[in-house]
Amino acid sequence: MRGILQHHLQGLKAAWDDGLRQEVFRSAIAFCVLAVIAFGAALALPDLRTQLMSWAVEAVSGTGAIREDGSISALRIFSNNVEACVFTMAYGLVPFLQLPALALGVNAMLLGVLAACYAAEGSSLLIYLAALFPHGLLEFPALILSFAVGLYVCGQATRRCRRDETALRLWDRLLLISRTLFVLLPVLAAASLLEAYVTPAFVSLLIS
Repeated sequence: MRGILQHHLQGLKAAWDDGLRQEVFRSAIAFCVLAVIAFGAALALPDLRTQLMSWAVEAVSGTGAIREDGSISALRIFSNNVEACVFTMAYGLVPFLQLPALALGVNAMLLGVLAACYAAEGSSLLIYLAALFPHGLLEFPALILSFAVGLYVCGQATRRCRRDETALRLWDRLLLISRTLFVLLPVLAAASLLEAYVTPAFVSLLIS
């Protein structure tokens, strides 16, 4: 298992040196900027905030991560995050359109809108940030890497369509996606356990 992991990490490092690093940096910056913009817009426009909040609640409820008794399902969180990462990276197989950027924008907007709702209701943003910690320390980097890989793969696919023979072939792009997922699985598993069992206790401690 250790040898397999090392092999996948070497494959990721090759992509990292080839331009994935720049995509990760741009994705992280864009994610933060869009979250701040969404926060400001939702805070300044109450009607928009209400509409977006309704959409956000429906989106969260649709994941099935929150059980009827209010507890959180770690397995459901894990499966949802894996699905999100897979689809985000797979979107990159479509050339030219930069579809992973859409997934990045939606997730950033969701965070910004929820923060605006906390602020508008007079709640402390510290509690909101606590609800993103500590699982967010693992989950957000994993998501950002997925966005970046999707954008990188899209760039490679676009170059191939333009007859650039130095760009990754379809098989190599699929291999990069699978390698990234293999590396992210234990990270997402740990994040889901933290979100289900540690984060609620952490928030309760702050509230009390």
